[in-house]
Amino acid sequence: MVLDDLFLARRISDKAGELLPTLVHQRYKLKRSIVVASNRVVQDWGKYLGDNTMATTILAQIMHRAHILEFEGKSYRLKERHHGSRA
Repeated sequence: MVLDDLFLARRISDKAGELLPTLVHQRYKLKRSIVVASNRVVQDWGKYLGDNTMATTILAQIMHRAHILEFEGKSYRLKERHHGSRA
């Protein structure tokens, strides 16, 4: 399962907020993969979910067997856009 641009809107709908912990728990229980791509730091997930306890539970399950990749620097898309505008 891939969760791309998670919390892009800063706040997910109540329905999605109810579904997310169930999906994560089921994937965790079955030892299935979850790929999460987000520009939001995990420390703010409670704010975006509206529930710090739920965010902690979700993160504990996602990160238990996780390989975390953090990318820093300027956006490749913005660099490409800026470079393309010169042509």
